[in-house]
Amino acid sequence: MAVLFLIASFLVGAVLILTLKPAWENRLHFFLCDKHTFNPGFLFFPASYLIGTLVLSWITYILAVAFQSTEKPLLFSNLASFLLTIAFVAFAVLMNRLKIIGWLNEVKKHGSPTRFSSSEWLVLIGSAVFCSIFIFRSLYMDGELLHAGFSAFSDFGAHLPVVRSFSYGNNFPALYPHFPDGAMRYHFMFYFMAGNLEYLGFNLSWALNLPSILSLVSFSMLLYGLAVGITKKPLAGLFTCLLFAFRSSFAFFTYSKDFSSLNSFMKGIANNLNADGSSREHIGNTVNESWGLWTQKVYMNQRHLAFAFGLFILVLFLVLPLFIETIERLKTSMKANANTSDTLKKYFKNLFFVRDAWLPRSFLPCVLAGLILGLMAFWNGAVVIAGISVLFIMAILSCHKLEYLITAILTFLLSVLQSRIFIGSGTGAVSIKYEPGFLAQSDKLTDILAYYVELLGILPFVVLAVFLVFIPGKKKWLSYSAAILFTLLLVRFIPSIGLVPVILITSLCALLFLFIIRSQKHPLQPSSPWLIPVFLGPILLASTLQLTPDITVNHKYIILAVALLNIPVSDLLTALFQSNKKTTRLISLGLIMFLICTGIVDLITLYNLDKNSVIYNQQDPVQLWVHNETNPDDIFLTHYMTHYGAPMSIMLAGRSVYSGYPYFTVTAGYDVAHRENIMKTIYGIGYPDELRTQAIAEGIDYIVIEDQNRSAGEYTLNEAVFYNTFPVAYEDTERNIVIFRVQ
Repeated sequence: MAVLFLIASFLVGAVLILTLKPAWENRLHFFLCDKHTFNPGFLFFPASYLIGTLVLSWITYILAVAFQSTEKPLLFSNLASFLLTIAFVAFAVLMNRLKIIGWLNEVKKHGSPTRFSSSEWLVLIGSAVFCSIFIFRSLYMDGELLHAGFSAFSDFGAHLPVVRSFSYGNNFPALYPHFPDGAMRYHFMFYFMAGNLEYLGFNLSWALNLPSILSLVSFSMLLYGLAVGITKKPLAGLFTCLLFAFRSSFAFFTYSKDFSSLNSFMKGIANNLNADGSSREHIGNTVNESWGLWTQKVYMNQRHLAFAFGLFILVLFLVLPLFIETIERLKTSMKANANTSDTLKKYFKNLFFVRDAWLPRSFLPCVLAGLILGLMAFWNGAVVIAGISVLFIMAILSCHKLEYLITAILTFLLSVLQSRIFIGSGTGAVSIKYEPGFLAQSDKLTDILAYYVELLGILPFVVLAVFLVFIPGKKKWLSYSAAILFTLLLVRFIPSIGLVPVILITSLCALLFLFIIRSQKHPLQPSSPWLIPVFLGPILLASTLQLTPDITVNHKYIILAVALLNIPVSDLLTALFQSNKKTTRLISLGLIMFLICTGIVDLITLYNLDKNSVIYNQQDPVQLWVHNETNPDDIFLTHYMTHYGAPMSIMLAGRSVYSGYPYFTVTAGYDVAHRENIMKTIYGIGYPDELRTQAIAEGIDYIVIEDQNRSAGEYTLNEAVFYNTFPVAYEDTERNIVIFRVQ
C-alpha cells in the first residue's frame, strides 16, 4: 500500500501538470526551446513527484482530521484519497483519450520521446546512488533494531517522534509530540507523509528514507534543469550539481594548516581526527561549523529540506522567465544604442514608469507559484521565507511586478491560514528581529565579510569574476581596477591558512581575473551577472533578520542562496573549460578543485560518523507496553533528555511527552520555561495532594521515573511520595524504570 501511495502521488502530480499545461507552457518556453541541451521529460518526472506528493499528502491529512473520531483515521483517509486519485486520473484520461491514443501511436511509430542525454542520466543515476548510500547509512533497520547514524541521531530525536505520532498514534489535528499544548509550530508535513507510508506498510527506515531519496534526486534533477535552462550549457548543469554536492569553504585549509606532514593530514581526514590526535566531527572554524551546518549532513538529518528546495525550483521555472526577458530586452537596447547611460535610463524607466512594468502578463503562472509556495509553509517554512526574498529582488529588477505581488499575497494568505489552524491566533511561528551579522556575531561590515569569506572560500571571488566578463572592452581601466580591488579583498579577508595556500589561491584568482580581461569573448548568458543580486537575497536576509529563537536556523537561507549562485559560477567555469586555450582550462580545473576540496573532506567525515549509530530496539518492553496499553493521546512526564531511555521509547510508541528536549521546543517557538519549572516542581514535590493536584492540572497522564531523574541536579527526587500517591502502571526492574498512572 505504501508503494501505491507513492505511485498515486506521482499520478496526481502528472495529471495536474499536464492539465495545467496551458498555464505554464508559454512561460517555460525560454527553458525548453532548445531540446538539444535539455529534455522536458527530465523536468516532468521530479515535478510530478513533488507536486503530487504535496497535494495528495495535504488531502490525506485533511481527511484524517475529518475522520479523527474514528479508531483508525488514517485507514479511512487513505481509502478516500485512493478513491479520489482513481476518480481524478480516470476523469483526466477520459477527457483526453484522443490525445492519449495519438501519443501512444506516435510512441509505436517513433519510440519513446523521453530520451535522456548522457549528462541527464549521469545526474539521475549519480544522485540516486549517492543519496541512497548515505541516507541508508544514516537510518536503517537491522531486524527489530532501528539504527540512527551518529551524523543524524540528534535531529532524529525530533523527527522520529513526529513520524510515529501519526503512524502509531492518533495525532489529528497535529500536535508536537515534544510539547503537546494544542498547537503545532513545527513544519511537520513531510514527517506526516513518512508516518503515513509507515502506516501503509513500510518499516520506519524505508518510510523516511525513500521519500528523502526521491526528494534529493528530484531536487538534483531540477537544479540541473534550471542551470541548463538558464545557461544553455549541459556542462554547466553538471558543474552546478557538483558544487551543490561539495561545498566551497576555506575550512579545508584552516584544518590542514595545523598538520605537520601530509601523512598525518591524510590520517586525520581518514579517521576524523584533529592535528593533535583528538576526535572531531566536521571541519571548519566558524561558529557552529563543526555541527555540519553546511555539509551533506544537512540532508541526512533535515529530510524535509530537499523536498522544499525542489518545489522552490519549480516556482523559479514559473517566474524567472519574466526576469530573464527583461534582461534580454536590456541587452538588445545596449546593442542598438552605444550610449550606456541612455540605455540604463531607459531600462529604469521601463522598470517603473510604463504599464508593462506593473501589469501581469499572465495570471495563472503567478497563481500556481503562489499556491506551491503557500502550501509549502508547513513542509519547510524557512524555504518559503528564503524564496520570498529571492522573488522580492527579482520583482524590483523585472517588469510585470504585479505577478510577483500576486505570488507573494497568495503565499502569505495560505501561510497565515495554516498558522491560524495549527498554531492559533496567538504568537506565530515567525517573529522578526533585526540581528545583523548572522553567525559573524558582529554588526561590523569587515567582520561580516571576513566570516563569509572563511565560510564560502573562493566562491565569492568567482562570483565577482562573472561581473568582469560583462565590463565593456573599451573600459579596460575599469576591468583592471575591479580585478585589483577583488584581489586586494581576497588578500584582506582570507583567513590564516598558511603562506603557500594563500599564494596559490591568490595567484589562481588573479590569473582568472587577468584571463577574463584579456580574452575578447566568454560565452556567458547575459542574465548571469543579473542573477547574482537576485540569488543573494537569502544571504542578505540571513545577515540582517532573526526570524526564529535560534539564529542558526538562518543557515538554510544561505544554503539555498549558494545552490543558486552556483549557476552563474558554473556558467563561467564552463566557458573557461570549453575554451580552446589549455591555460584557461587549467584555471577552470584549478578553481573547481579549490571549490570542492572542503566538500570532499565533509563527505569522508560523514561516512566515518555513520560507522557508529544509536540503536532503538523496536521490541523494547517500555515501547511495547506504552503502545499496547495506553491511549494515543496520553501525555507522559519524563526527564528532558528525550534522545535516550524511556522518553524515546515512549515517543517511538506514538505518544507525547510533557516537555521534550529544550532545543527542539525552543527553536520551534514554544514557551519552555513554564513547563520546565512544572517538571522540576513535580519531581521535587514532597506532598501527595500537591503532587496529584499539580499533575492533573497539567493534563499529565503518566509520570516516568528512571535513573536520570534520580541523579538530576535541578531537583531532589522524592520517589517515595510517588508510590504513596499513584499506582504503578509499569515497572522495568532491569533498567530501574517506573511509570506511574496519574489518577
